[in-house]
Amino acid sequence: MQTEKQQHIMGLWKFRDTVPLETLRAVAALWAREPRYIQLYVRKTSKDQIGIGFSYQLLGDESGRQAQDNYFETTSDLLRRKFGNDLVGWDLATPVEIIK
Repeated sequence: MQTEKQQHIMGLWKFRDTVPLETLRAVAALWAREPRYIQLYVRKTSKDQIGIGFSYQLLGDESGRQAQDNYFETTSDLLRRKFGNDLVGWDLATPVEIIK
């Protein structure tokens, strides 16, 4: 049986470790209400950073670079307004090949 291939954006939003962990958990919990987020987690990313990791499902008519750009622009704008310079980086990619 062949299943429909699902497209995702996966990545990590990175913040200074001075941002309270509870604040990042609250952001992830808010995003978790959106059914397109398949996975969300908060983790240490480097010596002085904490990140929100995610897998975000694209809709059937969305694909590739334009979908990633749309997601990035919307989400980064929201995070920059909320965190300012405490948003220190990101690592986002699509297409993603999920093995398991």
